[in-house]
Amino acid sequence: MLDTVSKAGVLRRNGINVPAPSAQNTQAWQSAVDALFDVYVVQRAARSLREAEEAYELELLSRLAATSYQRRRATNYA
Repeated sequence: MLDTVSKAGVLRRNGINVPAPSAQNTQAWQSAVDALFDVYVVQRAARSLREAEEAYELELLSRLAATSYQRRRATNYA
Protein backbone atom coordinates (compact mmCIF):
# COMPACT_ATOMS: atom_id res chain seq x y z
CA MET A 1 0.00 0.00 0.00
CA LEU A 2 1.25 3.45 -0.88
CA ASP A 3 2.03 6.04 1.73
CA THR A 4 0.53 9.52 1.48
CA VAL A 5 3.63 11.09 -0.05
CA SER A 6 3.67 8.46 -2.81
CA LYS A 7 -0.04 8.98 -3.47
CA ALA A 8 0.55 12.71 -3.77
CA GLY A 9 3.35 12.04 -6.27
CA VAL A 10 1.11 9.81 -8.39
CA LEU A 11 -1.60 12.44 -8.38
CA ARG A 12 0.83 15.20 -9.38
CA ARG A 13 2.27 13.10 -12.23
CA ASN A 14 -1.25 12.67 -13.55
CA GLY A 15 -2.03 16.38 -13.52
CA ILE A 16 -4.12 16.56 -10.36
CA ASN A 17 -3.58 19.54 -8.06
CA VAL A 18 -2.56 18.33 -4.63
CA PRO A 19 -2.68 20.67 -1.63
CA ALA A 20 0.68 21.60 -0.16
CA PRO A 21 1.58 19.70 3.00
CA SER A 22 1.08 21.66 6.18
CA ALA A 23 3.46 21.29 9.13
CA GLN A 24 0.69 22.15 11.60
CA ASN A 25 -2.09 19.96 10.22
CA THR A 26 -0.63 16.84 8.66
CA GLN A 27 -3.74 14.76 9.41
CA ALA A 28 -5.93 17.06 7.32
CA TRP A 29 -3.40 16.95 4.46
CA GLN A 30 -3.25 13.16 4.60
CA SER A 31 -7.03 12.95 4.56
CA ALA A 32 -7.26 15.32 1.58
CA VAL A 33 -4.63 13.39 -0.39
CA ASP A 34 -6.28 10.05 0.46
CA ALA A 35 -9.65 11.36 -0.71
CA LEU A 36 -8.18 12.69 -3.98
CA PHE A 37 -6.38 9.40 -4.55
CA ASP A 38 -9.55 7.39 -3.94
CA VAL A 39 -11.39 9.45 -6.55
CA TYR A 40 -8.47 9.05 -8.97
CA VAL A 41 -8.43 5.26 -8.54
CA VAL A 42 -12.19 4.98 -9.06
CA GLN A 43 -12.05 7.12 -12.21
CA ARG A 44 -9.15 5.10 -13.58
CA ALA A 45 -10.97 1.83 -12.91
CA ALA A 46 -14.14 3.12 -14.57
CA ARG A 47 -12.14 4.21 -17.64
CA SER A 48 -10.49 0.82 -17.81
CA LEU A 49 -13.85 -0.95 -17.66
CA ARG A 50 -15.26 1.29 -20.40
CA GLU A 51 -12.26 0.60 -22.63
CA ALA A 52 -12.56 -3.14 -22.04
CA GLU A 53 -16.26 -3.06 -22.89
CA GLU A 54 -15.58 -1.07 -26.06
CA ALA A 55 -12.88 -3.54 -27.10
CA TYR A 56 -15.24 -6.44 -26.48
CA GLU A 57 -18.01 -4.83 -28.53
CA LEU A 58 -15.61 -4.04 -31.40
CA GLU A 59 -14.36 -7.63 -31.40
CA LEU A 60 -17.93 -8.92 -31.43
CA LEU A 61 -18.87 -6.62 -34.31
CA SER A 62 -15.76 -7.65 -36.19
CA ARG A 63 -16.61 -11.33 -35.79
CA LEU A 64 -20.20 -10.74 -36.85
CA ALA A 65 -19.08 -8.82 -39.91
CA ALA A 66 -16.62 -11.55 -40.88
CA THR A 67 -19.15 -14.35 -40.53
CA SER A 68 -22.00 -12.47 -42.23
CA TYR A 69 -19.77 -11.70 -45.24
CA GLN A 70 -18.80 -15.35 -45.65
CA ARG A 71 -22.41 -16.43 -45.32
CA ARG A 72 -23.47 -13.86 -47.90
CA ARG A 73 -20.83 -15.10 -50.36
CA ALA A 74 -21.80 -18.72 -49.82
CA THR A 75 -25.49 -18.09 -50.51
CA ASN A 76 -24.80 -15.90 -53.61
CA TYR A 77 -26.68 -12.85 -52.35
CA ALA A 78 -26.15 -9.65 -54.30
